[in-house]
Amino acid sequence: PHPLWASCCCKLSEAMPRPNGHSGATELDPRLHVPVREIPRLRYPEELTPERFEREFAARSEPCIIEGLVADWPAFSDPVRNWRGGRWDDFMGETILDVGFDPVDSRMMHFGDDEGDPSVLFNPGRLRIPTWAFLEVARLRQEILAIRAAEGHVDLRKHPDLRSRLLREVSVQNVPFLAVDADSPLHFFAPQACRIRDLVPLSFYLSHDTYSLPPELQEDLGPQAPKLIEGWASPNSSRIWATNGAPWRMPYPPWSSDSVPEPGKDTMIYSCFHCDRMENFHSLLAGEKQVVLVPPGQRDVLSSTRYANQRQWLLAPVGSGRPGEQYMSSTLFTSKQMECTSDQSAVHPLRSPDVNRKVSNGQWPDHVDFPVRSGTLRKGDTLYIPAYHWHWVATSTPPALGIEDEGALALSVNFWWWPIHNDSAMEQWSFQNECESWQNARIPPSADKLPPDRAGHASSFYQLTARQRQEAAVPKPWPSRRPDAGRTGYRPGVPHCQSSKPSIPADMKFELVD
Repeated sequence: PHPLWASCCCKLSEAMPRPNGHSGATELDPRLHVPVREIPRLRYPEELTPERFEREFAARSEPCIIEGLVADWPAFSDPVRNWRGGRWDDFMGETILDVGFDPVDSRMMHFGDDEGDPSVLFNPGRLRIPTWAFLEVARLRQEILAIRAAEGHVDLRKHPDLRSRLLREVSVQNVPFLAVDADSPLHFFAPQACRIRDLVPLSFYLSHDTYSLPPELQEDLGPQAPKLIEGWASPNSSRIWATNGAPWRMPYPPWSSDSVPEPGKDTMIYSCFHCDRMENFHSLLAGEKQVVLVPPGQRDVLSSTRYANQRQWLLAPVGSGRPGEQYMSSTLFTSKQMECTSDQSAVHPLRSPDVNRKVSNGQWPDHVDFPVRSGTLRKGDTLYIPAYHWHWVATSTPPALGIEDEGALALSVNFWWWPIHNDSAMEQWSFQNECESWQNARIPPSADKLPPDRAGHASSFYQLTARQRQEAAVPKPWPSRRPDAGRTGYRPGVPHCQSSKPSIPADMKFELVD
C-alpha cells in the first residue's frame, strides 16, 4: 500500500461478519493452491425448493449451482427459439451494439503488473458494431477452427467463400468507456470502415441490457427468482453476456487478403475478481464457465482497488505503405480519470503462486486461511452469487470446447435483485470493501477525495437500501415495454466510469462484468 494509507482512519475489525458456511468438504486445490470448497449443485425443483433455497442459501449468503431453473426458457430449450442458432439474426441483425473488446489480453480488465506499470488499469475498448458483424466474427472463428481441425491449416484458395466473408467491409466506431475531454484523441471516436478480417482477432465481450431487447427476444426468457424467492420482488437490472473467446493472432502481413487469423494459446476469457452489491442469478445458455468465489468478511487476500490510472483500448487504422492495403490495429487512450466505478483484483487463480504473491502484497495463496468456493457451469445451469461475494469467471465458447452444434458464442443471462437479508453484515462488508480499496490504491486518490467515513457510509448504505427496496416493490412488466428500452448502451441505474467523486460508495454502484 501507498505510505499515505498507513494512517488511514478506517482500521478494519478482526471480527468482520462472515457468511455461515454451508456443509461440504474443504480441500487444498492443486490448481488454485488454496483451500477450496465445491459449490453445492442441486436440481430444481426436486432437490431445491423455495423454502430450502431461502433457508440454506439466500439467508446464509451461500452460493449454489442450480440445474433446471431455466429449463422452460425458450432461449435455452426451444428447437426454434433457442439463442444458439439464428434467433438474433432474425430480430437484431441490423441493431447496433456497444461491445467490449481487448486485442491482446484474455482478461477483459486488468492492472498493468505484467506490462511493468502496476499503477495502470487497462479497460476494455468499446466498439459500436452491427449485430450481424458481431455474430459473423464468432462464426468465422468457428469455421476457421473446423477447417484447421480437418486440414491442418487454412488455404483461402480452397475456401473462396471464407475469403469473401473475411474481406467484407463494415463500419465501426470506438466509444468512450472512460471520461474524455478536450485533450483526448477525439479523432479516434469517429466512425471508420474496416474489414471483418480485422475484427476476428479481437476478444469481444458483449454486456447488453436485457430490458432493451426486442419484445420477441425478451419473451424467450424471464427473471428466475420468482420460482425460488418471491421476497426479492422486482429485479433491479439484467444483462446478456456473449463472447467469442480469447484474442487470436493475425499472421504477417496483416493487410494481406491471404492472411487468416489464427487461434491464440489461451482459449478462455477471464473476468477478474470483482463483487456486486446485489443478489445475482447467472444462467448459462451456451459454453462453459469455471467460477471461483471468495466470500465476504475475510482477510484481504485480493488487494483490490479502483484507484488507478485508467487506460482504454481503441481500434486504430494503420497504413501498409501500399495503395488500398490499410488494416486495423489498436492503440491505448489514457484518461484523466483516476477511479473506476468497480473495484478490481489482479489475482488470477490459475496463475502461479509467485505471480499472485506479487500482485496481492504476498497474501494469495499463502494467507488464504478459509475455503474459497469453486464450481463449473454448463449449459442450462444457474449460479446463485450472493451479494458481496467476490467472483472470478473463466469462460469457454462451444467451439473452444470442441462442441459443434451449440453456436459460436458463449452465452449467458443474469438478473440482479436487491438483498433482503443480513443488512448489518452487508453494510460492514461494503465498508470493508471501501477501506480496502482505499488502502490498496495504486495511485493517490484525488486531493478532494476523502477516506471512507464509518458513520457516513452506514447512513448512505441504509438510505440506498430503503430506496431500492421501495423501487423493487413496484412490479415490473415482462416483457418490458418501457420507453427507454431501445437506447444503445442503456444500463438501468448504471453510471459510466466517468466521475472521480462518486456520491455513494463504489460497491453500491452497478458497473458490472461477468
